[in-house]
Amino acid sequence: MIKIINDKTIEKLKVDIYVPLDACACEWDKFMNRVFVELTPYIKYIDYDTKNLNSEEARQLNIYNKCIIIDGKKKISSSFNLKRELPILLKAKGLI
Repeated sequence: MIKIINDKTIEKLKVDIYVPLDACACEWDKFMNRVFVELTPYIKYIDYDTKNLNSEEARQLNIYNKCIIIDGKKKISSSFNLKRELPILLKAKGLI
């Protein structure tokens, strides 16, 4: 998704949330709730997707635990780290 600010085109921050979608939701619902507590204040600057931790894509990225991948590169493993890193990443991208 693209955002336009003062005639400049800026891409939103891409956030992929990896959880074991083929497992019981009780395995990952608290993680998702904590992640969305941190994402919600910045949601208009974020393009997010929930992906299966037990997928070929996750294996190719060497992901074996619940985590968040930012712009296909930066791996964040907890909502605490997401809370700290998210404003920094959004500022670096010129979104806030």
